[in-house]
Amino acid sequence: MNWSFRLQQEFAFLLKSRAILGAFFLLFTLSGISVALGLGYVAKEQQKIAELIQLDTEERAYKRTLAIDYGGAAYDAFHAVWNPPSDLAFAAIGQRDLNPTMMRIRALAIEGQIYETDSANPELGLTGRFDFAFVAAYLMPLIVLFVFYDLFATERENGRLNLLRVTAQKARLLWWPRVLLRLLGILLAALIPLWFGMLLEGTALRAAIGSSLAVLVQLILWTALVLLVASRPSLRSETVAAMGFGIWVLLTLAIPVIGKVAIEQTVSGTKGPEVSLVQREAVNDAWDLPIADTMDAFYASHPEWADSPPITGVWHWKWYYAFQQVGDETVAELADSYRNTMLARDRLTARLAWISPAVAIQRQLEALAATNLEASLTFEDQVRRYHEKIRRAYYPVLFKEVPFSRERLAQISIPEFSPAAGSGGD
Repeated sequence: MNWSFRLQQEFAFLLKSRAILGAFFLLFTLSGISVALGLGYVAKEQQKIAELIQLDTEERAYKRTLAIDYGGAAYDAFHAVWNPPSDLAFAAIGQRDLNPTMMRIRALAIEGQIYETDSANPELGLTGRFDFAFVAAYLMPLIVLFVFYDLFATERENGRLNLLRVTAQKARLLWWPRVLLRLLGILLAALIPLWFGMLLEGTALRAAIGSSLAVLVQLILWTALVLLVASRPSLRSETVAAMGFGIWVLLTLAIPVIGKVAIEQTVSGTKGPEVSLVQREAVNDAWDLPIADTMDAFYASHPEWADSPPITGVWHWKWYYAFQQVGDETVAELADSYRNTMLARDRLTARLAWISPAVAIQRQLEALAATNLEASLTFEDQVRRYHEKIRRAYYPVLFKEVPFSRERLAQISIPEFSPAAGSGGD
């Protein structure tokens, strides 16, 4: 008896097993639904981004026609910034559900504009979105358990095990063809919908290979775990199923939940709304401070404008934008603290992935799809840099007190926001 014969034999048996084929079909359906939902989510985001860019440009052009001074023009000018979904974002939504992916910002204090839109949905944060990463992390292991839990026990309980061993002559010819065919069936059921989605999105080869390998590793790991339990000769099939389900609960639910709680308690720190609140208070308090105090603080960090004519009245646009800038500088350390808190939690979550396959594959897919924390922070940094361009465009006319004219206003050119690679852009 050789490998070719055993594979043909097991394939014939497999085609007669309605339960196993049903499990393959169920996984294929779940994978297909998750991919379809992901594609729909990405399509809506792309449509919203396109509408945002068009409306933003039209509105800003219209507002400029109404401007009577440079400060007012800057105040009314909103600028669209967006984090486009990557060509694999449909498979792992990740942080895109929890952090802003598109905004309209002005030349005012930027930290508040970022964190006021930091609108995490607590329900989604608890359960997660039904995307392919969810299927691969949580549902595929259950299919593995169903397909392999009785691989040995059923033959032993039905009294066929000794006969099969004699017939097969070699142990590897008895079990490996069956294991490989079932493993292949699970792999294809999970990946075919994903590959179809990749074709529609034009996913890069590196991301396609990386995500497929991540699923394969996840599948091999769970298959090995189930077979390790199932191979114990003293266990009946129902006992194997119960133990396998217990392992699934431990590795996919208990450890991630307990780990998340422990990480949040271990690494406590600043939150986004706190940054926004402190900045808002700093900006509001500036109205009651002497103008000279605000300007001195602004010139300390921006000496290039220190020769600006002094403010003699009770109001000037350059004072208004100066205390907006000072508001950002006031919360700079607080914003860094918030960022460091998130990064510290993310590093601990990466360690948690070593003992939870569910956490590991989700992190891997989100990294490949540029939907993880790193991509979210990269987008925030891009927004800050673009905001600095907006400020720098208006500062010369404000602090040099250039007389207003529409011709000079037209010369204030701010390039459209261009997402850099790494945040989700191509």
